[in-house]
Amino acid sequence: MPKTLTRSYRRTRNFAARAVRALQDRTIGRWYYAQLPLDPDLVVYTCVWNRAPRGNPLAVYRKQLELAPHLRGVWIVRKQDVDQIPEGIEYVTPRTLDYLRLISTATYFIDDANPHWSLPPRDGQVYVQTHHGTALKYMGADRHYSGKRPTDDTIVTMHRRCQRWTYSLTTSPYLTEVWERAYNNDCVQLEVGFPRNDVLFSAGADARAAARARLGLGEDERAVLYMPTWRTRRGPKEKEFDLTAFAESLPAGTRLLVRDHYYHDKRGRKVVPEQVIDVSKGWEVEDLYVASDALITDYSSAMFDYALLDKPMVLFCYDWDDYRWSRGAYFDITEDAPGQVVTTAEQLIVAMRSGAFESAEYAERRASFRDRFATFEDGRASEKVVRIALLGEDPAPFAGHGYPAEHPAGWTTHPRVTVPADPSLEPRLAPLGQPSPERFIAEADPAEVEGDSDESTDTEQIMLQGAAKDSDAA
Repeated sequence: MPKTLTRSYRRTRNFAARAVRALQDRTIGRWYYAQLPLDPDLVVYTCVWNRAPRGNPLAVYRKQLELAPHLRGVWIVRKQDVDQIPEGIEYVTPRTLDYLRLISTATYFIDDANPHWSLPPRDGQVYVQTHHGTALKYMGADRHYSGKRPTDDTIVTMHRRCQRWTYSLTTSPYLTEVWERAYNNDCVQLEVGFPRNDVLFSAGADARAAARARLGLGEDERAVLYMPTWRTRRGPKEKEFDLTAFAESLPAGTRLLVRDHYYHDKRGRKVVPEQVIDVSKGWEVEDLYVASDALITDYSSAMFDYALLDKPMVLFCYDWDDYRWSRGAYFDITEDAPGQVVTTAEQLIVAMRSGAFESAEYAERRASFRDRFATFEDGRASEKVVRIALLGEDPAPFAGHGYPAEHPAGWTTHPRVTVPADPSLEPRLAPLGQPSPERFIAEADPAEVEGDSDESTDTEQIMLQGAAKDSDAA
């Protein structure tokens, strides 16, 4: 079938599906919403736009089973990830009748990605936004100042969705300020750390040995974890970087664990060299942190978590000026990195072969990095979230610790967005950095909206408008 016909067919199919879902939401969903009472023991879990259970929500779920087994936890998981759900976990798939009933009647929501919900929030619902990483790049309303800027409608939609949050998790005074700046809501910033990182405090030699055995690593083999962030949704690729050549250049006895961003989980890498173990699927990233000996990343939030283990890191910042222009960043990571910074593949090879990235200088940088960006991490985040959000304990001891006296490492020169509900009123200032002539970062990102392709038929907004009309008519 010609490409034009294929595109036309997909557009028609997607439009029809959105129309059917919108009708479903306005009829059955609205009936559920209006008629069924909240279930005080029902908890909804979802992560990274309804992918298989992982990360912060999974850590909270496990602790809920331990501390609050009387609660019923149900996950929302997209169809293509159902085969990855751990045994014993109850789930529904998105945009089904079971899904509508679930989100209409649940009292608690644990989520890390601010997805599109097809029904508005109800009084009495508690929504915990765990997030899925510490922010280096611009988030929320701050995307207004990105070189590759989302539309005003996208920014407004994102702003509206985050108004339902009751709690937002943060790891440091820095991140508390970022979340308040980016999302402009009245939720409580729970300064408890990230639940998924709890295991990094408790994992000992046995956990490391078990993870390495699963990977097939020998006792004398050195494992380097490579975790690049995403730049284009067309698939994993690095400009002017030959992964095969790099893997073959590593010192003898070194294996490269490649963990690509979850946006690439449909495509994956076509070529996996012999020295590489592809760990993009079927692995909890915390196990990879524990099993590995060093991390190579760029601008991924992985660096903030990995610093807790005090293992060496290398930041491969070959396109920093372009990335900073395209997405925006709260500070210059090349000036305040928790490890050695390299800007070319050749420099990366030299660093790995010489071992320069393991020097004492970088150990001091890691310690400083932890102090500022993992201030609230203590290995008990999951417990605190369950006790406060699900069992109703007082959040006051874990909120309002204040902000740093000075912004860390060169806070952005862009001002805080003052009218997030109408970005057209904000000044359009020049983004920091400089776009690449070749525009490697070629595609607009989802700006924390992502997930389903329902943006043209936002049924939450439809229902809010419908409710207003009904109220006017009454």
